[in-house]
Amino acid sequence: MRIELTLQDLTRVRLAPEADPLAELVSSLQILQRRDAGSALFNRWRYRVRLGLAESASVLLWLCRPYAPIPAFLVPGAEECGLEAGLAEIARTDSVCLKSALRDAPVNRELPAWAAGLPDGDTAGLPKLVQAMHDYFELSLAPGWEPARAQVDADRGMRAQLLLHDGVDAVLASLRPLVRWSSPVLEIGDGIVGSCGTDGAGLLISPTYFAVCPVVVPPAGRAPVRLLYPSVRQAAPSTGYGRDVRRSPEAALADLLGPTRAATLAVLAVGCSTSELAARLGVTPSAASKHTTVLRRAGLITTARDRNAVLHSLTPLGSALLEA
Repeated sequence: MRIELTLQDLTRVRLAPEADPLAELVSSLQILQRRDAGSALFNRWRYRVRLGLAESASVLLWLCRPYAPIPAFLVPGAEECGLEAGLAEIARTDSVCLKSALRDAPVNRELPAWAAGLPDGDTAGLPKLVQAMHDYFELSLAPGWEPARAQVDADRGMRAQLLLHDGVDAVLASLRPLVRWSSPVLEIGDGIVGSCGTDGAGLLISPTYFAVCPVVVPPAGRAPVRLLYPSVRQAAPSTGYGRDVRRSPEAALADLLGPTRAATLAVLAVGCSTSELAARLGVTPSAASKHTTVLRRAGLITTARDRNAVLHSLTPLGSALLEA
């Protein structure tokens, strides 16, 4: 997927103000249907959720297919970040927007009667769709929402500092390797072929707990394109999502690499310069440089020069080690 940003778009690049329950909901529905190595982190959560899925969830799974853009009406704008406010906004979707959002949805003859008319813009089924989304959230996300939100907030804080000190270009560059920024184009390696125009409305960047790859939400009206990307994984002894808590992944990684280099690897999951890395670790730039040299020689990170900065990001091997 390619997103071309105009100069006007670049003045309107923003960070989502907080974790968005609906963004997490639609992303989790995609993860629920994936079976690739990248989504293995959520295996225990997936097993638990599938046991409790209601029949109405089949509509949600159809709407939020893996590797496909998310229908824009399912993720209202940032001012509607709350669950109830967002669901109310979905319930108010008009026929034209509904039909436009689902024009590329595959034909599904097995949809329940209330959902069969959605692709044709029939809004009569929206109340039941909203109820299905509410029920799914309570089953799948509510039990561990606070730790998930804390992880998103931590990632957002890190990006906000980057935006404050180094600007939009640095924030977009920090999304590597999953998102590649070469002005004026963002290239997103999420398996979707095509392009997405912004019409000058800008880009809303949303760190997302339930994500293993970037997800694009096309614009609706004058709303910006939304880019949902995996937030930096923080070790959490118990998230409520059914992970194995017998041994903290962070502690295991620290045992292997040492605490500072383990922290370095975690920070570089979002990519940054040597000076930014030093600031985040609380060490001198020369010490940060020594740690990146060791990790680069081990094949865990890659380093490239971008103008006056040296930028580091994880290699596939480094990403696999961090996820494991």
